[in-house]
Amino acid sequence: MEKCNFQPLNQTKLPMKKLLILSIACLWAGTVLGQANTANFQYYKIKPGHRGAFNEAMKAHTDKFRKAGSPYAWAFFNLSGGSHHNEVMALYNVGTSWAQRDEMGSLLNNTEAANDFYLKVSPHLEGITGGDIITYQAEYSNSSPSERSAKIRSNILTLKYAPAQEFWDVIKRLPKAWDKAGIKIATYQTSGQARLILSRRFPNGWKELDEPSKLKASYEEIYGKGSYERDIAIMRNYIVENETVYMTY
Repeated sequence: MEKCNFQPLNQTKLPMKKLLILSIACLWAGTVLGQANTANFQYYKIKPGHRGAFNEAMKAHTDKFRKAGSPYAWAFFNLSGGSHHNEVMALYNVGTSWAQRDEMGSLLNNTEAANDFYLKVSPHLEGITGGDIITYQAEYSNSSPSERSAKIRSNILTLKYAPAQEFWDVIKRLPKAWDKAGIKIATYQTSGQARLILSRRFPNGWKELDEPSKLKASYEEIYGKGSYERDIAIMRNYIVENETVYMTY
Protein backbone atom coordinates (compact mmCIF):
# COMPACT_ATOMS: atom_id res chain seq x y z
CA MET A 1 0.00 0.00 0.00
CA GLU A 2 1.05 3.65 -0.15
CA LYS A 3 3.56 5.07 2.32
CA CYS A 4 1.75 4.15 5.55
CA ASN A 5 3.26 4.50 8.99
CA PHE A 6 3.43 0.77 9.56
CA GLN A 7 5.75 0.15 6.59
CA PRO A 8 9.45 -0.50 7.14
CA LEU A 9 11.59 2.63 7.15
CA ASN A 10 14.16 1.29 4.70
CA GLN A 11 12.31 0.80 1.41
CA THR A 12 14.81 1.42 -1.36
CA LYS A 13 13.62 1.14 -4.93
CA LEU A 14 15.78 -1.53 -6.55
CA PRO A 15 16.22 -2.04 -10.29
CA MET A 16 14.97 -5.46 -11.33
CA LYS A 17 15.89 -7.55 -14.36
CA LYS A 18 13.12 -9.36 -16.18
CA LEU A 19 13.34 -13.15 -16.05
CA LEU A 20 10.89 -14.18 -18.72
CA ILE A 21 8.53 -12.23 -20.94
CA LEU A 22 5.39 -14.32 -20.78
CA SER A 23 1.88 -13.62 -21.93
CA ILE A 24 -0.24 -14.42 -18.90
CA ALA A 25 -3.54 -12.94 -19.94
CA CYS A 26 -5.25 -16.32 -19.76
CA LEU A 27 -4.01 -16.83 -16.21
CA TRP A 28 -5.87 -13.85 -14.84
CA ALA A 29 -9.37 -14.66 -16.04
CA GLY A 30 -11.99 -14.16 -13.37
CA THR A 31 -13.85 -17.05 -11.82
CA VAL A 32 -17.58 -17.54 -11.75
CA LEU A 33 -19.42 -15.06 -9.56
CA GLY A 34 -19.65 -16.30 -6.00
CA GLN A 35 -16.73 -18.72 -6.27
CA ALA A 36 -13.39 -18.19 -4.59
CA ASN A 37 -10.47 -16.95 -6.69
CA THR A 38 -7.30 -18.75 -5.61
CA ALA A 39 -3.71 -19.31 -6.72
CA ASN A 40 -0.57 -21.19 -5.63
CA PHE A 41 2.97 -19.93 -5.44
CA GLN A 42 6.43 -21.27 -4.71
CA TYR A 43 9.96 -19.84 -4.56
CA TYR A 44 13.15 -20.86 -6.36
CA LYS A 45 16.57 -20.01 -4.92
CA ILE A 46 19.10 -20.00 -7.76
CA LYS A 47 22.73 -21.04 -7.37
CA PRO A 48 25.27 -18.19 -7.67
CA GLY A 49 26.36 -17.76 -11.27
CA HIS A 50 23.50 -19.89 -12.63
CA ARG A 51 20.91 -17.18 -13.32
CA GLY A 52 21.30 -17.21 -17.09
CA ALA A 53 21.33 -21.01 -17.32
CA PHE A 54 18.30 -21.22 -15.01
CA ASN A 55 16.41 -18.69 -17.13
CA GLU A 56 17.04 -20.70 -20.30
CA ALA A 57 16.22 -24.07 -18.71
CA MET A 58 13.03 -22.81 -17.03
CA LYS A 59 11.86 -21.08 -20.20
CA ALA A 60 12.31 -24.28 -22.20
CA HIS A 61 10.50 -26.29 -19.49
CA THR A 62 7.65 -23.78 -19.33
CA ASP A 63 7.26 -23.58 -23.10
CA LYS A 64 6.88 -27.35 -23.24
CA PHE A 65 4.87 -28.19 -20.14
CA ARG A 66 3.46 -25.03 -18.50
CA LYS A 67 2.73 -22.56 -21.28
CA ALA A 68 0.20 -19.74 -20.91
CA GLY A 69 -3.34 -20.88 -21.62
CA SER A 70 -2.75 -24.46 -20.48
CA PRO A 71 -4.21 -25.88 -17.23
CA TYR A 72 -0.71 -25.91 -15.71
CA ALA A 73 0.45 -22.45 -16.83
CA TRP A 74 3.03 -20.67 -14.68
CA ALA A 75 3.89 -16.97 -14.40
CA PHE A 76 7.31 -15.96 -13.05
CA PHE A 77 8.35 -12.96 -10.98
CA ASN A 78 11.78 -11.74 -9.93
CA LEU A 79 11.74 -10.68 -6.28
CA SER A 80 13.63 -7.86 -4.54
CA GLY A 81 13.39 -7.37 -0.80
CA GLY A 82 11.85 -9.57 1.85
CA SER A 83 12.84 -13.03 3.04
CA HIS A 84 13.04 -14.34 -0.55
CA HIS A 85 15.18 -11.51 -1.94
CA ASN A 86 16.74 -12.26 -5.34
CA GLU A 87 14.71 -15.45 -5.72
CA VAL A 88 12.13 -16.28 -8.40
CA MET A 89 8.47 -16.86 -7.60
CA ALA A 90 6.25 -19.09 -9.74
CA LEU A 91 2.52 -18.34 -9.62
CA TYR A 92 0.16 -21.03 -10.85
CA ASN A 93 -3.42 -22.33 -10.67
CA VAL A 94 -4.41 -18.67 -10.88
CA GLY A 95 -8.14 -17.97 -10.77
CA THR A 96 -9.17 -21.48 -9.70
CA SER A 97 -12.07 -21.90 -7.32
CA TRP A 98 -12.07 -24.47 -4.53
CA ALA A 99 -14.62 -26.47 -6.52
CA GLN A 100 -12.25 -26.52 -9.48
CA ARG A 101 -9.45 -27.74 -7.21
CA ASP A 102 -11.56 -30.84 -6.51
CA GLU A 103 -11.33 -31.68 -10.21
CA MET A 104 -7.69 -30.79 -10.80
CA GLY A 105 -5.08 -33.35 -11.70
CA SER A 106 -1.46 -32.85 -10.73
CA LEU A 107 1.37 -32.20 -13.13
CA LEU A 108 3.57 -33.94 -10.61
CA ASN A 109 2.04 -37.18 -11.92
CA ASN A 110 3.42 -36.34 -15.37
CA THR A 111 6.65 -38.33 -15.37
CA GLU A 112 8.04 -36.62 -18.47
CA ALA A 113 7.56 -33.15 -16.98
CA ALA A 114 8.98 -34.20 -13.60
CA ASN A 115 12.05 -35.75 -15.21
CA ASP A 116 12.57 -32.71 -17.43
CA PHE A 117 12.50 -30.38 -14.40
CA TYR A 118 14.81 -32.64 -12.39
CA LEU A 119 17.38 -33.07 -15.14
CA LYS A 120 17.38 -29.60 -16.72
CA VAL A 121 16.15 -27.05 -14.16
CA SER A 122 17.02 -28.38 -10.70
CA PRO A 123 20.83 -28.43 -11.30
CA HIS A 124 20.68 -24.62 -11.22
CA LEU A 125 18.80 -24.44 -7.90
CA GLU A 126 19.92 -24.31 -4.29
CA GLY A 127 16.40 -24.99 -3.10
CA ILE A 128 12.65 -24.72 -3.57
CA THR A 129 10.30 -23.31 -0.96
CA GLY A 130 6.64 -24.22 -1.19
CA GLY A 131 4.21 -21.36 -0.71
CA ASP A 132 0.61 -21.11 0.40
CA ILE A 133 -2.62 -21.04 -1.48
CA ILE A 134 -3.76 -17.42 -1.64
CA THR A 135 -7.40 -16.36 -1.91
CA TYR A 136 -8.47 -13.03 -3.41
CA GLN A 137 -10.52 -10.84 -1.04
CA ALA A 138 -12.79 -8.63 -3.16
CA GLU A 139 -14.27 -6.66 -0.25
CA TYR A 140 -10.79 -5.53 0.84
CA SER A 141 -9.58 -4.65 -2.69
CA ASN A 142 -10.06 -1.99 -5.34
CA SER A 143 -8.20 -3.98 -8.03
CA SER A 144 -9.15 -7.37 -9.41
CA PRO A 145 -6.73 -10.17 -10.34
CA SER A 146 -7.56 -9.44 -13.98
CA GLU A 147 -5.85 -6.02 -13.70
CA ARG A 148 -2.27 -6.82 -14.62
CA SER A 149 0.92 -4.84 -14.11
CA ALA A 150 4.55 -5.56 -14.93
CA LYS A 151 5.52 -4.19 -11.53
CA ILE A 152 3.90 -5.01 -8.20
CA ARG A 153 4.75 -4.25 -4.59
CA SER A 154 3.35 -6.68 -2.04
CA ASN A 155 3.11 -5.90 1.63
CA ILE A 156 2.83 -9.25 3.42
CA LEU A 157 1.28 -8.63 6.83
CA THR A 158 1.69 -11.36 9.43
CA LEU A 159 -1.23 -10.99 11.81
CA LYS A 160 -1.88 -11.81 15.42
CA TYR A 161 -4.31 -14.70 15.56
CA ALA A 162 -7.07 -13.77 15.26
CA PRO A 163 -7.57 -10.01 14.70
CA ALA A 164 -10.65 -8.46 16.29
CA GLN A 165 -13.44 -7.08 14.11
CA GLU A 166 -12.06 -3.53 14.46
CA PHE A 167 -9.06 -4.58 12.36
CA TRP A 168 -11.24 -5.89 9.53
CA ASP A 169 -13.42 -2.78 9.72
CA VAL A 170 -10.34 -0.65 8.97
CA ILE A 171 -9.23 -2.95 6.14
CA LYS A 172 -12.69 -2.66 4.62
CA ARG A 173 -12.46 1.15 4.67
CA LEU A 174 -9.17 1.25 2.76
CA PRO A 175 -10.40 0.59 -0.84
CA LYS A 176 -12.39 3.86 -0.98
CA ALA A 177 -9.30 5.79 0.08
CA TRP A 178 -7.14 3.90 -2.42
CA ASP A 179 -9.60 4.86 -5.15
CA LYS A 180 -9.45 8.51 -4.18
CA ALA A 181 -5.65 8.44 -3.96
CA GLY A 182 -5.40 6.86 -7.41
CA ILE A 183 -3.74 3.61 -6.38
CA LYS A 184 -4.80 0.04 -7.15
CA ILE A 185 -4.42 -2.76 -4.60
CA ALA A 186 -5.58 -6.37 -4.63
CA THR A 187 -5.81 -8.06 -1.24
CA TYR A 188 -5.28 -11.77 -0.55
CA GLN A 189 -5.40 -14.08 2.47
CA THR A 190 -3.08 -17.06 2.80
CA SER A 191 -3.89 -20.66 3.62
CA GLY A 192 -1.09 -21.11 6.14
CA GLN A 193 -0.01 -18.63 8.79
CA ALA A 194 -2.49 -15.80 9.40
CA ARG A 195 -1.33 -13.32 6.78
CA LEU A 196 -2.84 -10.63 4.59
CA ILE A 197 -1.15 -9.64 1.31
CA LEU A 198 -1.74 -6.15 -0.09
CA SER A 199 -0.47 -6.16 -3.70
CA ARG A 200 -0.23 -2.74 -5.29
CA ARG A 201 -0.06 -2.54 -9.09
CA PHE A 202 2.17 0.08 -10.78
CA PRO A 203 0.81 0.44 -14.34
CA ASN A 204 3.14 3.41 -14.95
CA GLY A 205 6.21 1.75 -13.42
CA TRP A 206 8.19 2.36 -10.23
CA LYS A 207 8.27 6.10 -10.96
CA GLU A 208 4.87 6.28 -9.27
CA LEU A 209 6.74 5.88 -5.98
CA ASP A 210 8.48 9.22 -6.59
CA GLU A 211 5.13 11.00 -6.32
CA PRO A 212 4.05 12.40 -2.92
CA SER A 213 1.65 10.13 -1.08
CA LYS A 214 -2.01 11.15 -1.27
CA LEU A 215 -3.32 8.35 0.92
CA LYS A 216 -3.56 10.16 4.25
CA ALA A 217 -5.29 13.21 2.75
CA SER A 218 -7.65 11.00 0.74
CA TYR A 219 -8.48 8.85 3.76
CA GLU A 220 -9.29 11.87 5.94
CA GLU A 221 -11.39 13.47 3.22
CA ILE A 222 -13.64 10.43 3.39
CA TYR A 223 -13.52 9.47 7.07
CA GLY A 224 -12.68 12.74 8.84
CA LYS A 225 -9.70 14.54 10.32
CA GLY A 226 -7.49 12.29 12.44
CA SER A 227 -9.07 9.11 11.07
CA TYR A 228 -5.94 7.98 9.25
CA GLU A 229 -3.65 7.96 12.29
CA ARG A 230 -6.43 6.45 14.41
CA ASP A 231 -7.08 3.58 12.01
CA ILE A 232 -3.42 2.90 11.22
CA ALA A 233 -2.87 2.58 14.98
CA ILE A 234 -5.67 0.00 15.12
CA MET A 235 -4.07 -1.95 12.27
CA ARG A 236 -0.65 -1.80 13.90
CA ASN A 237 -2.04 -3.46 17.04
CA TYR A 238 -2.72 -6.63 15.06
CA ILE A 239 0.34 -6.74 12.76
CA VAL A 240 3.29 -8.83 13.91
CA GLU A 241 5.44 -8.23 10.83
CA ASN A 242 5.22 -6.27 7.56
CA GLU A 243 7.40 -7.75 4.81
CA THR A 244 7.73 -5.66 1.62
CA VAL A 245 8.53 -7.38 -1.68
CA TYR A 246 9.04 -5.74 -5.08
CA MET A 247 8.01 -8.01 -7.96
CA THR A 248 8.56 -7.86 -11.71
CA TYR A 249 7.93 -10.23 -14.61
